[in-house]
Formats: sequence, structure tokens, C-alpha cells
Amino acid sequence: MIINIRYMKGMVRWVKDKAAYAIAGTVGALTVFILDHYEHIIADVQEYITGPVIGMILTSIKDRLRFNKIVEQPAGSVEDHIEPEKRFKAEDDAITANEQLQKQTEIQAKIERLLGAVDGADRIIIHKFHNGGRFYTEQSTQKMAVVYQASRYKYYKIDNELNGGNFNLEKMGGILKKVVDKRYLHLTMKGDKEKYKHTTYFQILEEDGVEANHLRIIRSGRETYRNIGLLSIHFIKRKKKGLSEREIRLIDEAVRDIQLLLVKDLKGYPKHQI
Repeated sequence: MIINIRYMKGMVRWVKDKAAYAIAGTVGALTVFILDHYEHIIADVQEYITGPVIGMILTSIKDRLRFNKIVEQPAGSVEDHIEPEKRFKAEDDAITANEQLQKQTEIQAKIERLLGAVDGADRIIIHKFHNGGRFYTEQSTQKMAVVYQASRYKYYKIDNELNGGNFNLEKMGGILKKVVDKRYLHLTMKGDKEKYKHTTYFQILEEDGVEANHLRIIRSGRETYRNIGLLSIHFIKRKKKGLSEREIRLIDEAVRDIQLLLVKDLKGYPKHQI
């Protein structure tokens, strides 16, 4: 049998070329696949390879520490290990004897609990009315001050003209009258825009990203009453069109308790108030 050397060399060259093309095509396709599915591949590697390996290493270290008795046994309750106070409390202790501080912490706690109970609420504020002090005309203006605030996130804390102690009540326009007359008002920026779009208070809330605002009047007195402030609930991320019966009941209870505490609370009043 005569073997054609030239033919065989040509076949070998042809096979090499085909193999090179096939390998290049496979590598190219694999590269494209990896680029297209990079995030999923990384996630799978972390889930099925990196995570278990790190877990095994940490478990091994933990077991070794336990074997060498380096890790202490968990202690019981804190009360079992803290020695009781043997000294007597001073009668004039500035913290426990401070009735104002006790009232203020109760009010703050109530609005924080209410914030967690009202679905979608992002911020709760208590405004206190005051007369602004006397001016050279011997007349005073009616203002309100932010005295308590609770927010779902730190960056939701109010930082605009409403913050502070000298917001003129006339800037609330017809909104204040509605709250005083009905004892409440539920505003939505979209639904009430046509009615209050020129009211400063409404504009401030809108610019601050508030989608809805539930307002309650706070009053003092039993047989006769005075309007002493507002409880204001802000919905920033949700277009809250209304409240459920449960939420209304919770707000009613909070307002009732806050009214009793706020009557003798001096926080927020000007030093020279009439």
C-alpha cells in the first residue's frame, strides 16, 4: 500500500485548522455566555462554592476554639450578675425628680409607638401653638413650634420651614380652620392640590416629598377646651388615601393621652410668652 505523504500532510493541516476554528468558536461562545450571565455566575459561585467554603473554615475555627476552651459559656440574665445599688437616691435627682422630663419622654414614646402602628407612616410631629411674644405694636402673632418628632428613618426628620418654633399659623390658610372645625383633616397632595395649591403649608409638604398628611387637633380642658397644638402624620413613600378603623382608633387613643400630658408640658414655649 503506497501512502501519499503529501496528501496525509494536507489532511493533518486541514484537521488542525478545523480544530482551531472549533476551539476558537467554543472559546468565543463561552466568553459571550460568561459576559451575558456574569452576575448569575458570580451569585452561584458565592452560594455554592465561596459560601460553603467560608462556612467550613469558620466552623473549623469555632470548633477549635471550643476544644481549647477559649470561648466562654454564655452568661445568664444581666440581672443575675449586676450587684444591686446599695446607695440611697437623692431626693433632688435631676432625672427622676424632673416631672417635665417624665412627661416629655412619655409623649415621645407614644408618638414612636404610633409611628410603628400606622401603616405607611414615615414621620409624626407634634406642633404646639404659642403667641410668639409681644412686639413693638403690643400685639402678638399666633405661631406653632415643633416640639416632638419621630421618623422612620433619620433622613426623614423634618428640615424645612416647619421645623423650629416660629411658623406663622396664617400660612396654613384654610387647612387650619378645617382641622379646628372637624378636629381632623386628611390631606393627599394629589387629591387636594387644586384646593390648597397656593397655601404655604401645603406647598412646603409637597416640596418635602410628602404624599399624604393626617392632621389632628390637640386640645386641653374638660368642660371647656383650648386648642393647644397639632398632631401631624406624614406619609412620604405612600399615597395614603385614608385610614383604617384600627388606625383611627389608635390615633384617637394617642391624641387623648398626649393631650393630658401636653397641658403642663413647658417644652417649646418662648421664654417671655404672655
